[in-house]
Amino acid sequence: MGEEPSAPEPERREEILDAVDRILGRDGAHAVTMRAVAAEAGVSLRLVQYYGKNKAQLMTAALDRLADRSVQRWRARSAARTEKRPEEELKAFFDEALPTDEASRAFHRVGVSLELLAITRPDAAATAYRDHLRALVEHLSGTLDENAGAEDQQARRRAVEAISLSHGLGTLVMAGVVTEHEAEDLVRDYLGRSRQ
Repeated sequence: MGEEPSAPEPERREEILDAVDRILGRDGAHAVTMRAVAAEAGVSLRLVQYYGKNKAQLMTAALDRLADRSVQRWRARSAARTEKRPEEELKAFFDEALPTDEASRAFHRVGVSLELLAITRPDAAATAYRDHLRALVEHLSGTLDENAGAEDQQARRRAVEAISLSHGLGTLVMAGVVTEHEAEDLVRDYLGRSRQ
């Protein structure tokens, strides 16, 4: 007979996914095992298996949740803006994407771990990360297209360019090569050039 969760199921699932996030952010994707998640969450291995049959399922669920949270934060920043010009949409994206607070730094650490999986392994978590990147490109290009009247290919190109810049700058900030202030200046310069 299976172990009954003491917390309501959605809360227990969140606790387990929080444990996956902490391990990913602290130690990388290679450190995520069912036993490590159980130990990090302070629950039994059987309970972890109840919420995810294997490592790939747990990592996929954690990635989906992180991606949803990031997009929600970005949309909230975007909705708070009074102007909906393409540059403002891109600014909202960069404000969310660059690792400037603990939440965005944790998200970036997890993203880098999952990028490695996407490049080196074809499992479900890597597939989910690739799908997340594709969806991000489509969402950002759709936002740019809607607000600029740009052609689909032009908007897609700008979206890919912005995502590439944010990923690279984020890694440079996290590695201590570029300061947050320098990254913000680079983004400001990029946005200024994109207006021309």
